Amino acid sequence: VELEEVAGGYDQPLLVTDAGDGSGTLYVVEQTGRIWPLRPGERAQEPFLDLREAVVTSFEQGLLGLAFHPQHADNGRLFVNYTRASDGATVVSEFGVAGDVVDPASERELLVIDQPFGNHNGGHLAFDAAGMLLIGTGDGGGGGDPLEAAQDPSAVLGKLLRIDVDGELPYAIPADNGFVDRDGHRPEIHALGLRNPWRFSVDPVGGHVYLGDVGQGAYEEISVMPDGRGGQSFGWNEVEGPVCYLDGCDLEAHTPPALSYGRDEGCSVIGGHAYRGTEQPALEGVYVFGDYCTGTLWGADAEAMVAGQAAAVPIGAIDGT
Repeated sequence: VELEEVAGGYDQPLLVTDAGDGSGTLYVVEQTGRIWPLRPGERAQEPFLDLREAVVTSFEQGLLGLAFHPQHADNGRLFVNYTRASDGATVVSEFGVAGDVVDPASERELLVIDQPFGNHNGGHLAFDAAGMLLIGTGDGGGGGDPLEAAQDPSAVLGKLLRIDVDGELPYAIPADNGFVDRDGHRPEIHALGLRNPWRFSVDPVGGHVYLGDVGQGAYEEISVMPDGRGGQSFGWNEVEGPVCYLDGCDLEAHTPPALSYGRDEGCSVIGGHAYRGTEQPALEGVYVFGDYCTGTLWGADAEAMVAGQAAAVPIGAIDGT
C-alpha cells in the first residue's frame, strides 16, 4: 500500500468525511474548531464552519465529530460534536448550510453532556443504515473509569447513543434502540461498556457498526454490532479487550471484541472502515484501521469481524507518527 498526500497545511486535523452528495468534496475537521472543504484538486481558502471561539482545545477536547444528514443535498443539515469552551461539556449540535458555508446562527443544541475530566470525550458521529444518528461517548475520563459510568445504565457516558433527528424536538428515541424497553436504562443507549470509542463506522454493506475502543493499559479492541443491532455490553470497565480488568469479572456477561491487540503492537486504536470501493480491488471486503502510536495500518476480513473473531495483517505504515 502506498500513501499519497492530497492536501496539507491543516491545524490538528482529526477527521475527513464527505456529505454523501456525489460532489467529490471532502471535509477536513480540525480539533481546534474549523471545518475545511477539500474539493478535487483544490484546498479551500475559507472554512466551511469556524467554531474556534466556542471550542476548548486541550488534551482530548476540541471539535471532535462531524456527520452530514443522509439527505444533506436536499436539506443542508449537518451535525457536530465539540467540547464547549465555557465549561468543558460535550455539545452535539445541528447546523444548517447557507450558500457554500454553514450559518453559525443556525446552531440547535441536541445534547449537552457534562464531562468530569478532559479526556475520553469520545466525539464521533455517524448515521446508521436506518438513518439514525449514532453518538460515541467516552467514560468521562480518569483511569479505570473512576465514576463507573460505562456500566451505569442511567448515564450516557461510556456508551454508543442512537437518536432520531427527524422526529420530535430536540430528538426522538428510535423504537428499536438496544435498551429502550429495559428498566433503569436511558433510552438513547444503543450499546454500553465502552471506554473511549474514538472512531466508529457503518458498513455500507449490511449496516454493521465497527467500534474502535481505546484500551486502558493492556489491550486495544474493535467491537462489531452486526447489522447495527444494539443491546450489547462490550465489557468496560469490568473487561478490557479479551480479559478481565476487574478481579472476578464475568466474561460471558459481555460481548467480546471481534479483534484485539496488546500494547506490544500499539497503544491507541483508530477505528477504520470496511473498504467497499472499486479502485483498490485487493482491499474489497477488508476492514482497514490504524494505531495512533505506531502508525501501522492493518487490514482484517470484514466478514470475519462480523462473525466475531478476526485476525489483522499489517498492510502499511504512516511515517513520522
